[in-house]
Amino acid sequence: MKRLIIDATPYNPDALTGAGRIVKHLLENLSELDRENAYLVFGFTPELRLSRPLPDNFTYRRLNLHGYLGPVAREAARRWFVHHRLARYKVDVLHCTLEMVPSYDEHARILFSLYDLARRSPYFTDPIGPNLRQYVRTRLRYSLAKKADVVHTISHFSADEISSQLRIAPERLRVIYPGYDPLFTPGEPEPTVLARHGLAQRYLLFVGQFGRQKNEEGLMRAYLRARREGVLSDDCRLALVGRPEMLAASARSLLSADIKVLDNVSDADLLHLYRGAVALVLPSFYEGFGLPAVEAMACGTPAIVARTTSLPEVVDDSGVIVAPGDEAELAEALGRIVNDDAWRERIAAKALKRAKKFTAREMTRQMLQLYREMADG
Repeated sequence: MKRLIIDATPYNPDALTGAGRIVKHLLENLSELDRENAYLVFGFTPELRLSRPLPDNFTYRRLNLHGYLGPVAREAARRWFVHHRLARYKVDVLHCTLEMVPSYDEHARILFSLYDLARRSPYFTDPIGPNLRQYVRTRLRYSLAKKADVVHTISHFSADEISSQLRIAPERLRVIYPGYDPLFTPGEPEPTVLARHGLAQRYLLFVGQFGRQKNEEGLMRAYLRARREGVLSDDCRLALVGRPEMLAASARSLLSADIKVLDNVSDADLLHLYRGAVALVLPSFYEGFGLPAVEAMACGTPAIVARTTSLPEVVDDSGVIVAPGDEAELAEALGRIVNDDAWRERIAAKALKRAKKFTAREMTRQMLQLYREMADG
């Protein structure tokens, strides 16, 4: 029996991020796939609230912040817990799922999940402005990555960037695609959900974090251009799922009854938003993977994505790929996806088939295989 520690601090069931979703899906599936090895899982949330309870070979520990708040206390708690456990127990593998904790235990092997190098992209902007703490944290994350025995990342594009920019040998990198939540399946949208979000008519959908490198403003301008040029009918709206306070002022000035922002959308509602959309549009300048595109594809909804970074790798020939930043080409694609039903249905069929490559179960199976290789090595 091997002993493994998994850092679940990125997972917050009340505010799921990309890293949090990966941790959630990993734990839910790992608890079924491995009943032999011993897992110690630690995090900040009082309870994990997974779709199924963890079996007896899993132990969850909530980190105690001793009454102190703030990111420094959280990081100190993570490091203290890891070093304390590594010192007391013979741990075979430590999986750091977002932030690296260097180990001084010669026995324990360290797996570090470094999803992308987005903050090095010239297109990356922090919606809250310059942030010294985030800058230092990011620099530390990248420098500590070199101390890991294996670095896990989520696309071959990211692996190439990490190898070349951080000078980490390719043989120390492992690409394992993230999996989408099995909630996302094809079917008819629930009309009451669409009506609650003001989407009783046809609409195009964007899902993502505003104000970084997602190019939501370029999408809004392309949508308005398509309307002006008559390639997109007046009865088709644009819905953007995200936090409105993160929109730049120039993007907020484009909002109208036809372009709306949907905040605090649950996954249960997002399922029906995907199902009801004509297409998902993700024209990002930079993506480490592009999970919303896969979630939409799993619902049978075609995706329009930018021809940049990881997106062509993920969507392949099962979506519409346009030049990043080319508003004219994007406007033309929006018009065609809305007006050409036969073309859209062919793309949707290919998208549904392609999405099956990215299941949470397959992600966990590959991660478990990596755990075993590292523990035996």
